[in-house]
Amino acid sequence: CAASRQAACSAGCIPVPWLCDGEQQCPDGTDEQCECCSVPLVCGAKKVQCPGTHHCIPHWELCDRHQDCEDGWDEEGCPQQPCLPGQWQCRNRVCIMAEWKCNGIDDCGDSSDEDVCAPCPPGMVRCDEGKCILESLMCNDEDDCLDGTDEPSTCGELLATAHVTGARRSRRAVLCHVTPLLFCSARVDIRSGNLYWLAFLHLSCPRTHVPCHDGTECVAQEYVCDGEKDCADGSDEDGCAQLCDTPGRSHSSYPCGLGACLNASLVCDGQQDCVDSSDEGGNCSVACQRSCAHLCYPSPQGPRCWCDPGYRLAEDGLSCMDIDECMEWGEGACSQTCLNAPGSYSCGCLPGYLLEPDGRVCKLTGPEPMLLVALQSEVLSYGLRSGHEEVLLATDKDRVVFSLDYDLVERKVFWMDLATESIRWQDLNSGKKGTLVKGVRSDCIAVDWLGRNLYWTDGAAGQVLATHLGAAWRGIPEYTVVMDGDLDRPHSLVLQPLAGLLYWSEVGSHPRLMEATMDGSRRHVLLAQGLGWPTALALDLPTWRIFWLDEKLGSIGSARLDGTSVKVLQLGWVRSPFAAAVCEGQLYWSEKKAWSVHQVDKASGKNRTVLLKRHGQPHGLQVPMRESPKPCCTNSCAKSNGGCAQLCLPNP
Repeated sequence: CAASRQAACSAGCIPVPWLCDGEQQCPDGTDEQCECCSVPLVCGAKKVQCPGTHHCIPHWELCDRHQDCEDGWDEEGCPQQPCLPGQWQCRNRVCIMAEWKCNGIDDCGDSSDEDVCAPCPPGMVRCDEGKCILESLMCNDEDDCLDGTDEPSTCGELLATAHVTGARRSRRAVLCHVTPLLFCSARVDIRSGNLYWLAFLHLSCPRTHVPCHDGTECVAQEYVCDGEKDCADGSDEDGCAQLCDTPGRSHSSYPCGLGACLNASLVCDGQQDCVDSSDEGGNCSVACQRSCAHLCYPSPQGPRCWCDPGYRLAEDGLSCMDIDECMEWGEGACSQTCLNAPGSYSCGCLPGYLLEPDGRVCKLTGPEPMLLVALQSEVLSYGLRSGHEEVLLATDKDRVVFSLDYDLVERKVFWMDLATESIRWQDLNSGKKGTLVKGVRSDCIAVDWLGRNLYWTDGAAGQVLATHLGAAWRGIPEYTVVMDGDLDRPHSLVLQPLAGLLYWSEVGSHPRLMEATMDGSRRHVLLAQGLGWPTALALDLPTWRIFWLDEKLGSIGSARLDGTSVKVLQLGWVRSPFAAAVCEGQLYWSEKKAWSVHQVDKASGKNRTVLLKRHGQPHGLQVPMRESPKPCCTNSCAKSNGGCAQLCLPNP
């Protein structure tokens, strides 16, 4: 047997991860006699194994002040005393002479004295333990460096002289003052803890965002004049009262010279309503004799035409044009379907939803929708209305429930078990457990409840694979490669069973979102621009959109399923997203590094709420449907397995 990957069995060789995995593979059961033998070493180079488990952790996670092994073994016996003057503390807390850093020799034993030598990318700074973080994460009241060096005590100081960092990298000490061509941002030197300033000639914002007046941040164009202050200085709401064409404002408004818009009925009424009196005097006495399509009102500039609500004055200044609120306001008009009408519009809901009293938002009818969360070795059910939590299943504590999905037909939860390199399942009705397939590694799995298959991505191999949901593990892998060859690190995967389509993200050198039929044919690029690392995907079928969270860009994006109507929001709290789900008007996602599950308004990215925060990393998320929807179209594998003896892959 291959010593590093296989173990001897009376019937031959079996993979090491199958040892002590709760299922007998050897005829004599020796692979499950775990109490009388030590767990073999299964970790590769630069990794260490937690004692008594198959769990491997990177060597730099030893003594990092964070418990990575279940029993805390990786934090036992670590040096507690700070280093002496002239010494430098390694990531594993070993002290070495400061001059030994970057000498080409691993003096620490964990390579941390050499890892810090490579420069960080532009816009990033290096923590003491070696990793690079975004410069904007310094002094944000959260420890983004493991040792907290990005949050020194000097973060609260307000005044300082500074080194200016501009186009010429000047080192001259100056006091920073904001000018129209220069903005300043307070930062802390991550090495010394001293406060300094960064000065830039201009702030570069994405084309979908606009800069705040103080130059320190960008906000989405949709946030300008929406009634909420999103810039720290409130500049996204400055002057909005003067904009008479603000969405939702009546088009019968009169713009004062200085100040707010005024209802046209208050103009030339003999009373000063505008602060600058621009609503009175002038030609107010001139009678209305224009051929206005709707109404005419007097003004200091002479008679003007006035349109009823829901209409806009045409360029000729006489006729009125209907406003298509559904087109102009997009998701801001209705949460699902929108029907325009002359001078108005109405919202509607899909079957299974009910329109709320506000006439805009659709809510699910029937029982409370639930969010399934893979949290370390457990799967939780979280009520999206009540907040009620319940543990649906629990695995061995040395295992991690990674990606998960739900089969609404048989009420089974499927999940990826990295420790045993297997996809496992549990019936929520009977509690029965089983293994679907072994010998696989995947970042994401997805269930086709209609065609009765399960798909998964293998980023290392560049493949998408599938197996039948009814497969039973018999010692021989029973799955097929659906796609390979030109896939660049496929990562997240979502399915649309009713249409027989699958969508996936690729996070390689050329990140993109892709679509194909479930048999792997008719592949095409959905989106290939403006992406960094789209690590989490979710479908929102009521609005016919796909959502993604981008770890590299710190953003939430969405597009129609034909790749049009792309919308991207940069949000500071998107840092290490793993999985995402959409329900009603909310987007949910799991943050690996922050050990939390978040929700935001899916249309605006606002109203962020932390739903769960536990001791343990959350991974997979899913909002299961409560009943099988009536198919709008036929899945060719739904009936009699498409006539196939084994695996049937739909091709609509």
